[in-house]
Amino acid sequence: MYLEKLEINGFKSFAKKNTLVFPGMLDKDKWGITAIVGPNGSGKSNIADAVRWVLGEQSMKVLRGKKGEDVIFAGSDKKNKLGLAEVSLFLNNESKRAPIDYSEIILTRRLFRNGDSEYLINNSRARLSDIQIMLAKANVGQKTYSVIGQGMVEGFLNTTLSERKEFFDEATGVRQFQIKRDESLNKLRISYENINQANMLLMEIRPRLNSLTKQVSKLKKRDEIKTELKKLQINYYGKIWHNINNQFSQFNNEFLELEKIKFEKEKKNQQLNNEMNKAEQWGSIGQEFNKAQEELGQLQIQKDKITEQIVKLDAQMEIKLESQGKFDLSWLRNKKTDLEKQTQNIYKDMEVIEKNITNEKSKSEGLQNKKQDIDQQINNLNHILLTLSGENGGQNIAKINGKIKNILTKLKELETQEDIKKIKELIAQIKQETIQLLQLSENTDQKHEINKIHQKLAFFAKDKEKITAEINENYLKIFSQTEKNQILFNERKKTEEELEAINQKLKSLDISKHQDVLLLKQGEQREKEKQNLKQQLSEIDTKINEIKIVISNLSAQEEEKRNMLLSLQKKMQLAQNEINEISNKLNALKINSTKYETKLEDLEIEIRRDLGGLKDVKEYYVKKAAEMAETEVELLSVKADRSSTSVSVEDIEKLKRQLDLIGGIDPEIEKEYTETKERYDFLSGQIEDLTKAINSLEKIIKELDAVIKEKFDKEFKIISEKFEEYFKILFNGGKARIIKVLPEDLKSHTDENHGQDENLTANKDNKDSNFFDINKIKFLQKHSSVDLAGIEIQATPLGKKIQSISMLSGGERALTAIALICAIISANPSPFVVLDEVDAALDEANSERFAKIVDDLSHKTQFIVITHNRASMKRANILYGITMGDDGMSKLLSIKLEDAVGS
Repeated sequence: MYLEKLEINGFKSFAKKNTLVFPGMLDKDKWGITAIVGPNGSGKSNIADAVRWVLGEQSMKVLRGKKGEDVIFAGSDKKNKLGLAEVSLFLNNESKRAPIDYSEIILTRRLFRNGDSEYLINNSRARLSDIQIMLAKANVGQKTYSVIGQGMVEGFLNTTLSERKEFFDEATGVRQFQIKRDESLNKLRISYENINQANMLLMEIRPRLNSLTKQVSKLKKRDEIKTELKKLQINYYGKIWHNINNQFSQFNNEFLELEKIKFEKEKKNQQLNNEMNKAEQWGSIGQEFNKAQEELGQLQIQKDKITEQIVKLDAQMEIKLESQGKFDLSWLRNKKTDLEKQTQNIYKDMEVIEKNITNEKSKSEGLQNKKQDIDQQINNLNHILLTLSGENGGQNIAKINGKIKNILTKLKELETQEDIKKIKELIAQIKQETIQLLQLSENTDQKHEINKIHQKLAFFAKDKEKITAEINENYLKIFSQTEKNQILFNERKKTEEELEAINQKLKSLDISKHQDVLLLKQGEQREKEKQNLKQQLSEIDTKINEIKIVISNLSAQEEEKRNMLLSLQKKMQLAQNEINEISNKLNALKINSTKYETKLEDLEIEIRRDLGGLKDVKEYYVKKAAEMAETEVELLSVKADRSSTSVSVEDIEKLKRQLDLIGGIDPEIEKEYTETKERYDFLSGQIEDLTKAINSLEKIIKELDAVIKEKFDKEFKIISEKFEEYFKILFNGGKARIIKVLPEDLKSHTDENHGQDENLTANKDNKDSNFFDINKIKFLQKHSSVDLAGIEIQATPLGKKIQSISMLSGGERALTAIALICAIISANPSPFVVLDEVDAALDEANSERFAKIVDDLSHKTQFIVITHNRASMKRANILYGITMGDDGMSKLLSIKLEDAVGS
């Protein structure tokens, strides 16, 4: 980074815009030197002031003025005063030495005569603190060695020890950290003030808040009691209301139901009365009934006569057969008929059984097919199991194969087994053998596969057990049906044999019957007579039945009429009794309903008086009951509350007494409490945030102090060495050194008492642990981060014994100050250095030495030298001349010495 140019407009004597362009790097390791010359009073030093001003200088004393507007051109006899002073400093930042993302930085400061001012970075408004931080990081200082003006060399040695320390803060490059530290201290001070103010407000609020908290607690307690009281009253009155209302509703419902029943009874009684009138109008059936009885008697006499004739014919036939020895013929014929019917029934039963056997056999074939499929699956798995078992090595192979053979043997035995109990035993044994087989196979690689196969085998064995049981059951059914069929077959065979024997007897009897034709003809004649008589008897029976039906119908009609009249009379009497009973009940219900209605009205008046806000008590309790009925959980909860809490008048009166003890509280108390609590919580939150900020700031200050001390000590050592080096050059020998003065050492250099500071080891005072002691800020500001009271300079020229710089001559003091400045520039060079007639007090020889030092240091920094000294002019690459005319304005002339020498 280096200074490219400087634009001055309206600043002090530079009324018009003037631009100074400065050379950059002339070769690889040397910067160009610019010399500014001119007669006294021409305004040369105003250029140094302009640089110092644009870098942010705030002291008007340093700028050689009394007030801010003194830097604005004040006018002359020929030129009016200006209203604006503006200086722009152009810095090349291609090296990015300044922490900003620009290759060129333009710092501008403007001041208007009305007092307004502004800082700009590349034509954008900026804060002075931002500019100072940026310049400090780039090692550009506005107060010390970046711009060294008239009298500063001599004045530096005359400064106090603490003022020299401030100079060294910037010289050692810790200024940027000092600025941050000062900002942090300022923030810390403000935080201390704010937190103490907040604590004071909290102390004022806390007593009132405590009082309000107690009152609000009472208010909340009162509200809780009122809520509980209202809840108890609602439940208490609700229970009573529901009981009375239920009774009232029950009486009303019963009254309505009885009214309906009475109406129906009266309606039914009227119907019975109408039916009675109709029944009484029916005619008599006596004549028709007597006629039917007479006809029935005559037909019965005829039937008896015909029956006697049939009996006589049968008796005559039996006497004939008995006399001929053929009494069994009739019995045999009847027996034959019975056997033929029995044979037919047996045939039918056998046909049904054979059909059932066929169905069961078909079902058995399907089960056998399923069983064969399962057997095939079992055989396949057994084959795989044997293969896997053959692959296993070691001593367990024989045991495993033995177990597998046992399982296969039991599986084959299972296939042929029909006993269910035996099948279950075999399956249990197979499972046991399988478990043992798995235990033997634990150390083989096929354990998992064998385990899966055995699981499948167990599954198929279970299926096989089920199917085998079904097959056995089917077999039992077939066997049972077959046995039954065999029994029927034997019975049929026996019946057929018996039938055949009867046929043979009848045949033999038929042969003998041919031998007695006359007897046969007589039997046939009697049979015909018998059939005729039976035909007559059948006709008579038909007539008798018809007459009986008529008589029965007539009797039924008469009985029905009589029974109907009796029934109607009984029903009418019963209905009237019921109507009378219902009327009595209705009167009683009406009296009770009126009584409970009065109770309900009185209770609702009492509820509205005690609870208040309930316009319609009935609607409230009905709605509440409906809400509880909608949610089962709520209903159960309410039931539980009712069962666990017995609401009584004593409970209600107890809560009322508690309310009387609390007394009345202004409702505005709660509002005031809320506002006060919010204010208290806000302040507490602010204190908490400020405490965190204070802790953070103290940590930052501590860290900055460590950084500043480390960097200061490092750079101080280098400056001290360079100071002795340049002192020996300027004095051709001698001794010089700079010494750190600690606070204890300060007492020996002054009569003032600097030991009165309190030892602030605590962050808070003893009065209130919530308050922070503001004196700590003063302590931190008074005691530097490097723990120094100041800087002492000792210089002993060659051949002298003096050490105090106050004993040096004016020239020696100037050379000593120049040696120190050069040491600082050498150790911690600024991007550019403005020297304003610092060599004015030097003689020619010392001027040459100084010029040579400047030329050597130009390898490290860029110099702008305001001088009258020829030695310095000869070292310059660009020479600017400053003149001032009678108009009071400074004018600028420039020349490149290389071009001038060449011409």
